[in-house]
This record gives sequence, structure tokens and C-alpha cells, in this order.
Amino acid sequence: MKTRTIIAILATAALALTAGTAAAQGRQGKGGASPPERAQVERGQRDFDRDRMRDRDRVEHPSQDRDQVRDQDRTNAPDNAPQEAQGIYGGEFMSEQERNRYREQLRLTESDPESRNRLMAQHREEMQKRAKEQGKEINEPPQDGETGK
Repeated sequence: MKTRTIIAILATAALALTAGTAAAQGRQGKGGASPPERAQVERGQRDFDRDRMRDRDRVEHPSQDRDQVRDQDRTNAPDNAPQEAQGIYGGEFMSEQERNRYREQLRLTESDPESRNRLMAQHREEMQKRAKEQGKEINEPPQDGETGK
């Protein structure tokens, strides 16, 4: 008999607790955020989700970032340079593979200005040598760097 009484009391307490929680949630829903506030919160959440997805894409697909930078370089390059050589000192004397390799070397030395300057000086000397061998002059690169950035 004692066991039945204890089980009945526990069951009643559980039901009462569940009903009280449901009632509290119902009151909270009625007095909660107004529709304009809810819309603002939802827009903020969508913006947050969009930004999080972009960050994830940048981490998972870094080549797309490089493609965007390359497209920006082409957009900001001087109009008088050939498309494939824009922004690189002596680019007209280089093959496409050499230009791509040089751009990659520049990208790899972005965090080390000393190495980057050495690479650029070495490149400049090589391009001047090639131009002299062909009896031509080199067009100067844009003022803000060899990659047109």
C-alpha cells in the first residue's frame, strides 16, 4: 500500500510540474516579442547564418578567394597592358606559366616583406636582362605594387 501511495504522489507531482511549465510557456509566448521585433531578430539570424556560410566556404575553398583576387587584379589593371601580363613588371617577357609561378611566389611571401622585396628585386633584374636581350623597353608596373593590388 505504501508503494502505491508513493507512486501516486510522484505521478501527481510530475503532472503538476508539467502543467505549470506549459502554462508559463504559454504566458511567455503571449507577452513575447512583437511582430516587428521578431522580424528584426529573424533578419539578424539570416545575416549571421549567411556570414557563417561565407566564412566556412573561405576555409573549405580557398582557391575561390584567390580567383576573386585575380579577378580584382584584372579589373584594376591598366588598360594598355596585355590582359595576361597586367600588373607584373616585365610580364610581357614572361610565359603564362612563369607569370603564374611568380604570382604564387608573391602570394607565398606576403607575410615576409624582406623575402618579398628580394623576390621582386631578383625578378626586376631578370626582366631587365630579358628586355635588353630583345632590344626592348619594359613598361613600368602600377604604382601600388607589381600585382596591381
